[in-house]
Amino acid sequence: MENGNLTGTQVLVLPDLENDTGTKRGHIGVLTMTFSEKENYVRFPQGGEAYFPAGQVLMLKDKQEVFNDITNNGSSMPLDDFKAMYKIMLLQDRGTSQALYSALAIANDTPGIQERVLEPITPTQKQELSKTYSR
Repeated sequence: MENGNLTGTQVLVLPDLENDTGTKRGHIGVLTMTFSEKENYVRFPQGGEAYFPAGQVLMLKDKQEVFNDITNNGSSMPLDDFKAMYKIMLLQDRGTSQALYSALAIANDTPGIQERVLEPITPTQKQELSKTYSR
């Protein structure tokens, strides 16, 4: 997935997050602001907003990557994992926000495929603008 502007991307807070003071681990939300590797704001449908380091916020990999993984490694993975990945790929193909939410929920409920279908967000570093004066 292109990581140019991630605002509005549906994300999953790392399910096995240990120091979660807001009890939002494993919850799905929408990325509202990406500042840096340490500060990324996520708003949750149940209400509330929290910030997390980039490594604790996961988004779906590109559907082509998921398809390639299924094609190349499908015969060697457990049937339930294969089915879950296939459903995620179909939901990603649909592209609606409800479908993407459902895909993240499947990924959250199937720990065996999380590394195959999820990746941490990578916020772009803000470029500092320098003023240039010329005549």
